[in-house]
Amino acid sequence: MEAVSTAVPESTTEPRRIQDITPPMIFQELRRGVLGQDRALRFVSVAIFKHATGKQAGNILMIGNSGTGKTTIMNNIQRLYNEVPEYRPFRAVTVINANLLVDADRLEFRPDRLLAAVEQRARAITGEHPSADALRAAMERATICIDEIDKMSTILAGKPNALGVVLQQGLLTLMEGERVAYTLHAWEDGKEREVRVDIDTRGMMFVCGGAFESLYDQVYERVSKPGSGAKLKKRTVRTADGQMRIETSFSLAEMLKSTDLFDFGMVPQFMARFEKVVVLRDLSVEVLRQILLESFDSPYVRARTFFRVVDIELDIEDLAAALIAENAAKDQRTGARALRPAVSEILNPLEFDPWHHPGLKPREGGGHELTITADMVRSALDT
Repeated sequence: MEAVSTAVPESTTEPRRIQDITPPMIFQELRRGVLGQDRALRFVSVAIFKHATGKQAGNILMIGNSGTGKTTIMNNIQRLYNEVPEYRPFRAVTVINANLLVDADRLEFRPDRLLAAVEQRARAITGEHPSADALRAAMERATICIDEIDKMSTILAGKPNALGVVLQQGLLTLMEGERVAYTLHAWEDGKEREVRVDIDTRGMMFVCGGAFESLYDQVYERVSKPGSGAKLKKRTVRTADGQMRIETSFSLAEMLKSTDLFDFGMVPQFMARFEKVVVLRDLSVEVLRQILLESFDSPYVRARTFFRVVDIELDIEDLAAALIAENAAKDQRTGARALRPAVSEILNPLEFDPWHHPGLKPREGGGHELTITADMVRSALDT
């Protein structure tokens, strides 16, 4: 596919039609900030297209280990809406934790808490002194990102969890389309007043995510039993240092069935409101290396910015980057977050006193340069 047909072009004087911003364009824009999850981003791109064009709900449920990118995807949906001018009406995006939507004492679903968060985002895009109609219109186009949805399973530690039932039933009602009475603050007759309105949730998009940690063990136990008919793959892996080892590969995305989610404690009617359940891939060594070198929030990229303050250009050897990625890949349950403690361990002595480090060298034209080597990585991480 040619790049010209997939990139979101610069805004022009003539705004494009929403339907002309195609899923491949959306995908390319999201991919700028999310690495290693192309399959998930394709589904998210289609969901955004459907939401923006008003065709149908494109609700998505993302399942993935900590650090695989669920929150990053949610944040980049918000970035997409903010950076593409035609998406201005959809900029009321809120990210909220699932447990905030239930009153534990009264065992009650609290849609007002959700709508209050959406109202705050809507006020940011409707300008000064918004009318009730303007706020309501912005809120009814909102994208609702709900994190840690797995913590609201109907089963917790093998016992029924009433909070999970309340949350899933409450969200189900909103996702099906509900008119919710809500009091917002809007300008009428030259002053701010409380105005009671009905918020129609049919035009909202819901993006839910969770680690579903015990689900991995649950499905692995099912497929590894004799007679299950499932076969776990084995593969040969070459390490950055050239050594070879054989690994058994288990992919939740390949083995997951809908009944597994029901057994986990997700209500079938609730699950039916999602157009797609997307299992985020565990991050490979190569993807972790790419995140380390290129991600906006990579600890290495942030360190380069820090060193430029003192006129030092920080670099890293290819082998050193590969060794850091291999170290992070050992803990699949933390994903890209495992890069941060590893890089911190390596960088601390450099950041503490770079001027007396033997690797510091003058650069042509002024300033200095410092390179993270494979030996530094091995010494700091005991690899």
